[in-house]
Amino acid sequence: MAPDPLAEPDSAVRPSTKRAQVKLMLSELIDSKLRAGDAIDSERSLVRRLGVSRVTVRQAISDLVADGRLERVHGKGTYVTGPRVDSRLHLTSFSREMRARGLEPGTRVLDAGEMDAPPHVANGLGIATGDRVVRVERLRTADGTPMAHELGYYPCLQFPGLLGKELGSLYDIFASDYGVIATSGEQSVFAGAADSNHARLLGVPKRAPLLVQERVTWAGERAIEYATSWYRGDRYRIHMAVTPHGAREN
Repeated sequence: MAPDPLAEPDSAVRPSTKRAQVKLMLSELIDSKLRAGDAIDSERSLVRRLGVSRVTVRQAISDLVADGRLERVHGKGTYVTGPRVDSRLHLTSFSREMRARGLEPGTRVLDAGEMDAPPHVANGLGIATGDRVVRVERLRTADGTPMAHELGYYPCLQFPGLLGKELGSLYDIFASDYGVIATSGEQSVFAGAADSNHARLLGVPKRAPLLVQERVTWAGERAIEYATSWYRGDRYRIHMAVTPHGAREN
């Protein structure tokens, strides 16, 4: 018979406090029985099963939430977290970045259509206000876990017939179907908070922290993309190289 993952740990390795013991038991359950997106038992059920106080169970769960192993969804329960991505500020497609980290990328197109470029988009792309652009709104996932909500604008003159393409990895489409290679980009990153729409799309509580990226992508001297991406703050950590700027002062 397979051992119960919530059975008491061996005395030789038993942590010193009940809180740590419960945390260890839950960690072993996550590692042996559960997958990303699975719910753990309710606090009441764990109290009965483990014979400890509700305060102890709640503290152990909070520790695992802080460690990124579990996440609480208000009004629903506590779930095993999905993948966490360490991302560098470099120009690559979401799909390629996820595959490079051993994750299976997914894309759901939420909306796509042509429109007149609003002033901020026209300014970013270096086109006239009112010029036609393709607007593409997508939800990006990794191993089935929502990771980012993306909204991008692309000049119709550069990408005729784009709406008739499969809008999964756009950079690959630009290269294969239009001979356009993304060569550089300008990107800003700042903190945001999930509104009701982002909370619903990304599966996070309202006002949960988000990393917001605004980017203009270039192919040579042509701007080909103006995009904003809202990444889950609990799924992304950004790395960047920092180098000295200017001459060293004496």
